[in-house]
Formats: sequence, structure tokens, C-alpha cells
Amino acid sequence: MRSDVLRFLLPRESGVGSRESVLSRGLAHTFRLGVARLWPRLPTPDSRLPTIGYRLSAILIVLLILSGAAPATPARALTPLAPAAVPASPPSFGLNSHLASRYPDPSSMDVPASLLSDLGVTWVREDFHWHRVEPRRDAWDWTFTDAAMRAILSRDIQVLGVLGPSVGWGTPYPNDTPNDVSYYPPDPDAFDAYVRAVVTRYRRYIHHWEIWNEPDHGIFWRPQPDVAAYTRLLIRTAATIRSIDPQAQIVLGGINPFDTTFLRGVAENGGWGSFDVIGIHPYVDPYGPEDGNLIASTDAVRALAERYGKRPLWVTELGWASGPGDRDPVGLTDEQAQASYLVRSMLDLWQAGVERIFWYSFKDDPGNPYGLVRAGTGRTDYRSRKPVYDALRTLNRQLAGATFVERRDLFTRSTLVSFDSLRGWRRTSQPNGTLSLSTAQLHGGGASAQLDYSFTTRQNDYVAFEREQPIPLPGQPYALGVWVYGDGSTHGVKVWLRDAEGELLQYVLGSVGPSGWHFISAPIGGQVEPGNHLEGTGNSRLDFPASLQAIVLDDMVDSFVGNGTIYLDDLSVIAGHEIYDLRLQRGGDSLDVLWSPPGARVNLSTRSAEGRLITRDGAEGVVPAEGGRITVNLGPAPVYLIHRR
Repeated sequence: MRSDVLRFLLPRESGVGSRESVLSRGLAHTFRLGVARLWPRLPTPDSRLPTIGYRLSAILIVLLILSGAAPATPARALTPLAPAAVPASPPSFGLNSHLASRYPDPSSMDVPASLLSDLGVTWVREDFHWHRVEPRRDAWDWTFTDAAMRAILSRDIQVLGVLGPSVGWGTPYPNDTPNDVSYYPPDPDAFDAYVRAVVTRYRRYIHHWEIWNEPDHGIFWRPQPDVAAYTRLLIRTAATIRSIDPQAQIVLGGINPFDTTFLRGVAENGGWGSFDVIGIHPYVDPYGPEDGNLIASTDAVRALAERYGKRPLWVTELGWASGPGDRDPVGLTDEQAQASYLVRSMLDLWQAGVERIFWYSFKDDPGNPYGLVRAGTGRTDYRSRKPVYDALRTLNRQLAGATFVERRDLFTRSTLVSFDSLRGWRRTSQPNGTLSLSTAQLHGGGASAQLDYSFTTRQNDYVAFEREQPIPLPGQPYALGVWVYGDGSTHGVKVWLRDAEGELLQYVLGSVGPSGWHFISAPIGGQVEPGNHLEGTGNSRLDFPASLQAIVLDDMVDSFVGNGTIYLDDLSVIAGHEIYDLRLQRGGDSLDVLWSPPGARVNLSTRSAEGRLITRDGAEGVVPAEGGRITVNLGPAPVYLIHRR
């Protein structure tokens, strides 16, 4: 039907304008000090070995200049790039507000809290810092937490409370300042008393508690992460909370989803039954949501949950700095890009089934501008709002009451390797598996590739199958993907690509995941990290023409020892112009959220005489329909089109 047609006309005229559109992102890996920004697990360079970590491709987008009028090209098949998923809940886009822990004046908490209402957030994440409420043993001070909770709860905003970290007097570490924050593990009895006091005081109002923040990070659990110690803390704390509030929901403390070692350790230490929600922090900054493959960031966690027991996923931190910061000292993301990334990332994660998403953060820290509001003259100054503030407000307003219909794009998928024959494939190193033809599980054609593996060490085990003659990639595809029938593992499926400069580059397509066929994919257009540059000298970017040299299975979690079987079929190239259309319904109105990182002009079928177009920042206008179609110019900043399909 015409109502299902989305046409790509021409690249839009120049004017996309932000650094997001034009910068080549050559990056050095850094860790954020203070509030963590976790890279996916950092690879260790080696001349040949594949390394661990999701590929976060850098952005190099060249604006295509509209040179003249041209007729629309025929509509092409709309296929999902990411694994099929649907939202698990209505939209819930919240904020790390940090009023109780960072706002210095309890008498004026209503000032920042009023902005929370303006933003339309219905959930915030608040720290109940131990050193603030009990600066000395048995000396309780509720000044800041009470003021913050009154200001927030009076506005019908729900709170996810974070318990931890330690206070200096409550750890065995002798060099801690007694009445300040400590990231050393606490005395169990003292921590339990703190938890009991906080939850008892707020049990009528707060029913969701996150246990610690990023316990898998060496900054926040010192001297190094200890999964057994954290799990003991989790088990006891969860029991205490539930004894006070049996309906309370326990959230795991915001882990890195790109490395599931810690999460697996929680399960192996008996902690899986002590939490109700898995909290993750899928930071990919300064890469964008699409090039960072953010939509696939939940795959490995879901695969592990299939084994130990399904849990809802909450993203309790996500963000990009709008200038130089600890993770991005150059400042490759500017304020305009930050605002666009907020909308695109939150929509991606919601569509992928994440129940709640909390942006980090409300206000800039000096030297780390992740906030919606600039640092200004100090902690109480909330006057200088960035574009990202308007982006979150507009997102919440436009998606209020909306229901998901589908996500569409203009990518086409064509099979590069059908695996109906394995002629020309050979295992050249690491005798950890075999590849054979199978009819046990079929996705397409008469056979699939059965990959049997055996990983026997607690080091980086993998098995690679190379081509005797590399397979040329047609054209300049946007991404590669493959159908996988999983075995419930979190192992990574990777490919090695040889480019025109002779470089051998590695890309992680995704996690093996649960039983059943599913499609995993990753963009291949940008610069790879040093550890994924396996051979040759050059720009660490895939220069075309390029070819497929190998497919690899990597254990990803070095502590894994065991064997299993997966099936691969229809390794595919994904090509086409990068245009996204998230289709929603809101009452009798149709809502399309549209964006195109490189820029494009699209033509959508409609039954309306005109559509209402709302920009990312909330400005509204009217777009007339002609011949049953509405034409919209797109760029990296999403727009909202309200009409009737």
C-alpha cells in the first residue's frame, strides 16, 4: 500500500553543519576518572591475534551536495539493520539528576527540580551518598536527601536510589578521609546499618534501589574489582531492603555490557536471585549511536540472562560530552552532536527492549561537559541550557502516549557467503574448533556452517577460519552481518577484512546469543581501534575495494572454559543510504521520527493534506503534502513528523 512507502530522493543540501558530520575521528582510548565512562573491553594489540571488544567505528561522513532536481528513485525494501526487537515498555527517558549529592543549597532545591518537570522526565537517578547521610558513625544528617526528595517527589517523579559508595570511616583502608567518599569495600555491618536507615526513611516513596555504581570498574571498587565481595554485598543488601519493603525492586549496579565477565561472576557466586533488574552503562562515546553499534550493546547481557534467568534491562547511565573531557580530550562531539545523539541513542535502546534509560547527566562537571545545563557560575547556576536540554524535553513531549509500530531503514541486504559449500575455507591457527556443513539447523539454502568449538584456557581463546582466496566485497557496503543460531554463549563473532592498502582489520559483528536464528551486524565504515588493526600500515580505516579474509569465534570472556556448537548462515553485506524511520502511533495520529547522519531528502506517503514537523529542539512548522506524499530534508538531528498514514 502507498501508506507503507518511504522513498529516498536525493541527499539533502549541505547545511547539516555539526562536527558530527564532517570529522574523521582518530581516537586514543582513555578512561574517565571520577564518574566512569567505560570503554568496551580494551584490546591488547598483537600482530595476528584477534582482540576483545566491540568495534566502535569512527565517523567519517562526507556531505553529499544536492546539485539539481532529479526524479525519485523507486522505493526499496525496508529491512532492519539491527536484530529484530520491540520495546518492552512505554517510552521512559529519565535523567541522572544528582540533586542530593551535587546541588549545594538544600533551601533552593526547587530551582533545579522545576527543570525536571519542564523536561517531562518521570524518573530520575539519585545518589544517597553514605558520607552525606552518616558523616560520622551513628551521626545522621538527612538535610540534603530530604530536601532533594521533597522537591522531586512533589512533582510526581519517581526515583531510582543508588546506595553506596563507602564513607571513609566505614572501610578498613587507613588512608581514607573519614567523612568523605571512599571506593574501598565497606565494613559489611556498617554498610548494612546505612542501607537499613536510608531504605526505612524513604520506604513509602522509593521502591527501586541500585546497589553501588559500576562495581566492575577499578575506580569505583578499589583496589580492583572483586566480584565475590560485591556479590556478598549485593546478597545481604537485597535481603535487608526486602525485609523493609517486600515490594522493592533491586537493580544491579550499572555494569559494562560489553564485557560480561563480572555479570557472569555475580551469577557464579550465587547473586542472580538477589536483583530484579540488570543495570548497564553502555557508553560508546565519542562514537555516535549508529557507528558505535549501540543498539547491539544489550546482546551479550541478554544471552547471559537466557542462561541464568531473564531480567529487565535498564540503562542507568548513558551520555556524550559536548566538548573535551576525560574520554574525549580532543572534543570531537560538540553541543549539536550531543543533542542529536541523545535522541537517537534513547530511541535505539528503547526499540531494542530497554525498559528505562537515564541520561548522564543533568549539569556539566568542570572539564566533563556531559550535562544538559552548562557549568555556568557554579553548582547552583542552571540558567545556561544546551541544545541537549531542548532535545530531551522535545523527545519526552513527542513520545508521551506513543506506541511502537516498526523501525524502517533503506538498507538492502545481499548474501555474500551462503555456506552451502565450505570449499576454500581453512583453519589456519588456534586449533580450538572445526567448521563443517550441516543440515541440523537451516536458515536459507540447503546447508549451514556448523562451528564446533572447545576453549580450554583462561586466556584469550579463539578459532579463525580463513579463505584461501579472499571474497571481494561488492561496492562500498555500510555494514556486514551474519545469521547465527546460538548456544546461549556470549562469545563474539568477528570478521577479518583486507582493504586496498593491505591492512587487515577486525570487526565484531555481535554476540552468539541464545538458541534460535538471529541476525547480528556491525558498521564497517570508520576507523578501528589499534587492537583491531591486525596487519599492515595505513589509516586503520577500511579503504575500498576490500575483501573478506576470515570469520572468527572469540571467547570474549577469558575466564570461560568449555565447548559448544553454533551455526552460521548467509553472511551478508548491507548497503544503501543511511536513513532511519521509527514509526509510532499516538492516538489517531501517526508519528515518524526520522534522521539521516549523512543527510538525505525523503518522501513519505500520507493520507494527510499536510504534516506537522517538529525539530529536535521543539520548533514546529507545517509541511504540505503533494500527490499523497510529504517531502522532508533530513540530517543528523532527528525530526518528528505528525500526519496520518
